[in-house]
Amino acid sequence: MEKREIWRERIEQLKRMKQWVIDAENILNSSWVEIPEGSKENREDLQKRFSSNKEVVIRFDNFLQGLQREYAEDKMSQTEHKCLEEFLRVLSSLRPHLIQCYDLEVFPRTNNEMESSIRKTKARYRRISGRKSWNTYLLRHGRSVAFFDWWEASPERWEEFGRLAKKMDREHWKKMKKETSSAQSEQLKRFRFLHRREQFLTTLEESWASVSETATLH
Repeated sequence: MEKREIWRERIEQLKRMKQWVIDAENILNSSWVEIPEGSKENREDLQKRFSSNKEVVIRFDNFLQGLQREYAEDKMSQTEHKCLEEFLRVLSSLRPHLIQCYDLEVFPRTNNEMESSIRKTKARYRRISGRKSWNTYLLRHGRSVAFFDWWEASPERWEEFGRLAKKMDREHWKKMKKETSSAQSEQLKRFRFLHRREQFLTTLEESWASVSETATLH
């Protein structure tokens, strides 16, 4: 087979694999919803109103079954077959939790707002510290960063926070503080293991040696 034919076939394979992703996206973002003629509402609001968990489940499961039949027929190239296997594995793994939001009007269909919030948080830290990386800030304060940003977004939320804080008993506050500290500690350990592995492992070995020596003396 000539090189031109080989490249043409590879391009066609990529197009087919890209179409799998596009088809899945179209089902999950409710773009299949038919917009009533003459409607003045924006498309996103209409998609929320006319789609439901049940409808999306039917369409998504039919889509998966169609791909599984293609996989079983094994009429595609080895590369396509391997990629489809992985694509089906990921979608099947996510399937139980993927379609849960369509009956909740207030639940966003995309993570655009979340991404925007993260960018704003990063930008504010950079202005405060003059640093480009916010890893230290995130590791030190953990989930409290997003928590503070949300409450601080409006005076009404701060008032609500004050009312809720007055009702919190001391034991509950201690429990929440312990959980937060534990989560931050775990996050810090993961960061050190991924980015400063040798130093982290050396520190652990020294700690274990110290504990073993103390136990031997006793």
